[in-house]
Amino acid sequence: MRTIKLGMIGSGHVSNRYFEQAAGLEGVQFVATYSRNLYNAERKADEYGVPSWYDDYREMMDKEQLDGVVVTTPHSVHAEPVLAALERGLHVLNEKPMATSLEECRRMVALAVEKQVILMNLPYDLHPVYLTAADYVNERYIGKITGAEAQLSLPGPWRDNWYYDKSVAHGGAVLDCLVYPLSRLIGLLGPAVSVMAEVNTLIPNRIVGGGKKVSSDVDDNVTLILQFAEGQHAVIRSLWGMAFKQNNTIIYGRKGTIALNDSGYPLVIHSPDQVIAGAEQVCWRGLENCYLPRDEFALHQSESVIGYFAHCLRTGEQPIQSAKQQLHVHEIMFGAYRSAESGLRYPLTTTFTPWSQLDSAIFDTRSGYL
Repeated sequence: MRTIKLGMIGSGHVSNRYFEQAAGLEGVQFVATYSRNLYNAERKADEYGVPSWYDDYREMMDKEQLDGVVVTTPHSVHAEPVLAALERGLHVLNEKPMATSLEECRRMVALAVEKQVILMNLPYDLHPVYLTAADYVNERYIGKITGAEAQLSLPGPWRDNWYYDKSVAHGGAVLDCLVYPLSRLIGLLGPAVSVMAEVNTLIPNRIVGGGKKVSSDVDDNVTLILQFAEGQHAVIRSLWGMAFKQNNTIIYGRKGTIALNDSGYPLVIHSPDQVIAGAEQVCWRGLENCYLPRDEFALHQSESVIGYFAHCLRTGEQPIQSAKQQLHVHEIMFGAYRSAESGLRYPLTTTFTPWSQLDSAIFDTRSGYL
């Protein structure tokens, strides 16, 4: 098996999980690290046994025999190294968000197509529970889709660094947290046609890790309404102001419901008209006829982010969550900012072909009696 050789662009806390994932894989190796501060790159290289380190990522790309790079820099420093890698014909795994402007995101996707390389953008949703949920997004279990909601809300990042500095982060809850529930929902339901949003800074003076007081100028309170082509609405939320973490996704159907990570269950199918054979029957939100298909999780192969990226590099397959899908997710986020500024609905222009091959008839609520 040929060894996949990777370079790490960014040597902060976020990079650790990728080094650790690669260490558990056969034929995947990080051969170089980059940080703007050479000491940090060397320290990270020493920690994970990486042979080379740089303070110039272009030099790293030109000197090392790389198959691809992983970009884990702060949000505002994603675009330049991603574009530099794509220009050189290198494959890219890019942390969320793709970039801090829609124009940069569009350039990334167009360049990846031109160079015929893989551009894999996080979030990575393809876990067994999520893939099982996709199997149940059909009329047999939930009827016609009528709406949805999703959120990732929490007290707020505990680290006192660039997260609360708009000049560095270029965005708060929208770019850092809203991207997760938005990606999950779009992956399951397909592209939307418009977005309306409210976005603001609710808590400008915060207490973070160690009791330190910080001033924040990033958005920490966002609610948006997505509209789909047949008129369904999805409410998506992120609030850095709760006393606990809420990270759920719910799809409503005329005859049933799909709930991910809600009320203590990884996945519940509320299906009053269709018994799910072999699933554990549970009581969810006080409702009967709810099922936890736990045994089905094992039917879906589980791969780490780096493992899946390496698989795509070896096979030449584009990621199931395509670059165009994540471009659509990011247009929604940047459109949310524009909607909040203008008070108007923002029409979406990007689209993609859903990987789950969802039957479009499940959205048709107008051609008969329901």
